[in-house]
Amino acid sequence: MRLLLKYLLFILLPAYTYGQSGRPDAGITFEVTDSLHNPLAYATVALTPMSGGGKAYATTTDEEGRARFTLPANTYNADISYIGYVSQRMEVRPVSGSDMLRTVRLRTSDTQIREVVITATQVRGPVSGVHIGRDAMNHIQPSSFGDLLELLPGGRASDPSFSSSNHIHLREIGTSNSDYQTTSLGVSFVMDGIPMSNDAGMTYNSGTTVGNNISLNRGVDMRTMPTDEIASVEIQQGIPSVEYGDLTSGLIKIKRKEGGRNLEARFKADLGSQLLYVGKGFEWGAPADLLTMNVGATWLNSHDDPRNTRQNYQRATGSWRMKKRWESTSAYRYTLGGSLDYTGSFDRQKSDRDIDEGPAGIPLERYKSSYNNVVAAVNFTAESKGANFFRSFDFSASVSSEFDLIDRWRYRANSGNVPIRTAVEEGVFDMEVLPVRYEATLQVDNKPFYANAKAVALLGADTPLSRNTIRIGAEWNMSKNYGGGLLYDVTRPFTDLMSSHPRRYDALPALHRLSAFLEDNTTITAGEWRIEIMAGLRTTAMANLGSRYTLQGKFHFDPRANLSVTLPAFDMAGDPMRITFAGGAGWHTKTPTLDQLFPEPDYSYYTRLNYFPADDESKRRINVEVFKHDPTNYDLKAARNFKWEVRGNAEWNGYGLSVTYFRENMTSGFRTSTDVLTRTYREYDTGPLKDMEFTGPPQLEWLPYKDKTVFQTVGVKTNGSRTFKQGIEFSLSTRRIRALATKLIVSGAYFKTRYENSEPQYVLTTVQLAEGTPYPYIGLYDQDDNTFHEVCNTNFLLDTQIPKLGLIFSTSFQCQWFSGMKAEWCNPAPTSYLDLQLQEHPFTAESAADGILQHMIHDNVSKEAYLYRLTPFSMNVNLKISKRLYRDRLNIAIFVNRLFTYSPSYRNETSALVRRYSSPYFGMELNFKL
Repeated sequence: MRLLLKYLLFILLPAYTYGQSGRPDAGITFEVTDSLHNPLAYATVALTPMSGGGKAYATTTDEEGRARFTLPANTYNADISYIGYVSQRMEVRPVSGSDMLRTVRLRTSDTQIREVVITATQVRGPVSGVHIGRDAMNHIQPSSFGDLLELLPGGRASDPSFSSSNHIHLREIGTSNSDYQTTSLGVSFVMDGIPMSNDAGMTYNSGTTVGNNISLNRGVDMRTMPTDEIASVEIQQGIPSVEYGDLTSGLIKIKRKEGGRNLEARFKADLGSQLLYVGKGFEWGAPADLLTMNVGATWLNSHDDPRNTRQNYQRATGSWRMKKRWESTSAYRYTLGGSLDYTGSFDRQKSDRDIDEGPAGIPLERYKSSYNNVVAAVNFTAESKGANFFRSFDFSASVSSEFDLIDRWRYRANSGNVPIRTAVEEGVFDMEVLPVRYEATLQVDNKPFYANAKAVALLGADTPLSRNTIRIGAEWNMSKNYGGGLLYDVTRPFTDLMSSHPRRYDALPALHRLSAFLEDNTTITAGEWRIEIMAGLRTTAMANLGSRYTLQGKFHFDPRANLSVTLPAFDMAGDPMRITFAGGAGWHTKTPTLDQLFPEPDYSYYTRLNYFPADDESKRRINVEVFKHDPTNYDLKAARNFKWEVRGNAEWNGYGLSVTYFRENMTSGFRTSTDVLTRTYREYDTGPLKDMEFTGPPQLEWLPYKDKTVFQTVGVKTNGSRTFKQGIEFSLSTRRIRALATKLIVSGAYFKTRYENSEPQYVLTTVQLAEGTPYPYIGLYDQDDNTFHEVCNTNFLLDTQIPKLGLIFSTSFQCQWFSGMKAEWCNPAPTSYLDLQLQEHPFTAESAADGILQHMIHDNVSKEAYLYRLTPFSMNVNLKISKRLYRDRLNIAIFVNRLFTYSPSYRNETSALVRRYSSPYFGMELNFKL
């Protein structure tokens, strides 16, 4: 912390001294935006004095689209330009001793209006990432946010699918193993400055499917996110600003449309879904005192498998947003905005007549669900009109409430005698037997609630050679579940295999997370050298957990830094070559979810007596002992990830090349590990009963017994998963060949990901000793699982645009050169073991030779399990076409995935023949703009 403060003082003191001692006479700030008020970063602003032959000034806008000058009072010609937009020239007259603000709104160039960017572009600046604009989203015709991932380096087109939850994985292959989902949980989605979360979800993220859409502890479900209201997306895979926290893998910044006057409508249909969107923008007033409003609604109906009506998915969304700007007479300009968003499902009832009704038409099962989510947000900003030390203050707040209810009814007909698990406390009980036929109901009432408040102040002081800004702020987040939880009659369970017991979610405490951050951003310009430095520190602590938790009040510190150096341009074949080197490193922290911190209690049943004669129901008795265990891990910590990267960018004569190498090592990911307990109970011998005459159920005191001690394993949340990621991302773009109206864009990536346990794991041996005696030891293994996955993808995109015809079509050759995975060898012998008294003993060579202890050596794994599983080359050719009609008021677009596929059969690691099949998937859409 001291080093960081020294660095900030070193940067700011010279700048502040300069500002106090030699401040020029006048100040002027330009704010450059497009027609929808989106800031245009790196637009060029040049000032030329109209008289006196003074010095000319020039700079580029920052990430907020602002360019600031401090200069002598004079009359200047200001030229503002940005590629693809009509340049503007205006006359400005900065007044001595005052600051001036000019808002410049650039419109798209008529000569380039149809020369649009249909792919993701690299984000300029110290933070690595990609920018996806509205034109690129229109071209790929997405149904949900997950479709945009095709544009990432290494991404491939996939068919829209809504039958299961969809979660993001950045810079990795991904695995279905639930022990390695911290990477998707650790991707932060921020929409218009408001974070999205499902940390308080205790069941399914949406009640619209039966049971295969679980997104618990996996992060945001991208199916619920339409893209039609989005203006741009920035996906930061690298080291984000410390302003953003509660993440490990990356940051998704979403900016929605603002203003405009068009009425837009979109209808899309493909083989599995239909989508309808309607939206309208409004504007009132001059640019300096502008009032904007945007409204929009979408409806989606998906049916992945028409044979299974329970796998349908319907989504309805609505959004209202308003923003007002005030150009006051003071030195500041003010902005106040608000939004209200709704996401819901109108697929209220699902029933399959072939499954849910008996031969006589009698109902057997019914399934109902409802899902509604409402988000309200407000934002206030005060901005300085000039280059003052205080630049801006931003405050935002939001609340989000979900209402997720699953309501099921079933008519059960048991084929045998099934005991009822009704105990909710520990003790000895006689178990009842379920009726042969009965009606069962089940409700899952899930009501997550989230609140967020964030304040950020931007300070700065410029010198002739540098621009210096300090970002300082604080954030508060709350997560709570107000749902009734799992509700059912324990004497009539929905299934005889239910392991959960009724539990109210609203009895769990709320999670509070407090954060503060401090960051310096410095841009140094020395001749043609441009150096950008971003360095900051974020600290986070959790509250309201209770004193037993290690996380209670514990501060986590995340230092992060990024550096970008742009070299002076040099001539190459008559055109300037511009090269930039950049890199970054830092720590990232993700706190546990409500479910991980407050798991449900574990109930275990041990049979003491089981006397169940088939011929006399009155003599039956099942006596059990119930143990209740709290699996809460009070030592659970936050997941921490350290990552670093280096990259290089080159631009020459319309060509661009970018290469990035990254490396991440997260050793504290969340997983379910095994906690070892022992249970001692009495086991009664029913043998003497066959020679006894009695009426009614047998009494325990009649029978001999023996005390039995066994192991019990219980799942507990730990920080025992390691995810190690490394790889290379690259992209190459060429100039457009005028004769063909086509440019080539090549992007791709090589990813290598290793998944392994980072803490030793207990594994129960299933060997049974003589006379059914359970095995009396349990081993502790250093390595329980260890697999690595790798994949190499390249996408060759032919981007063809004919502006005169209003025609854009792209042909992508998406090549997967290879993919593979391998289970690494793990030591089959434990490092130590526990006996039934829970005493730990080292596992030695003598142990391995012992006739009983040697059973803990798990060496029965076949050699084929450790072979490398290679999937060879395959290629998909995808086509997207769009055509504008009636002065761009109507746009028709189609897409075809796998129009042509090359995926030959191959022999796998065991020489078995693997045949690969695929079929085209296509759709179309109509877009109206009035």
